[in-house]
Amino acid sequence: MIEVDGKQVPWSENWTMASLLETLDNVEFCAVARLNGRLVSSPKFAETIIPDNSKIQLLPLVAGG
Repeated sequence: MIEVDGKQVPWSENWTMASLLETLDNVEFCAVARLNGRLVSSPKFAETIIPDNSKIQLLPLVAGG
C-alpha cells in the first residue's frame, strides 16, 4: 500500500509516478509531487519508481502574476 494525499492506494511493483497518475482522477493539474519528502517534477514522472509504503503528496501547478 501507498498513501496518496492521505488516502490508501494499493501498490504495484515497478509502478512509476506517471502510471500512478493514469489511475487517478482530477490530476491534470499535477506538475510536482512529493515522494517520501523528495520533490519530483513532471518531466521525471515516467522514470520515478514508487517504492512500497511510500507517502505521496500531489502538488498543483500554481500560476499568477
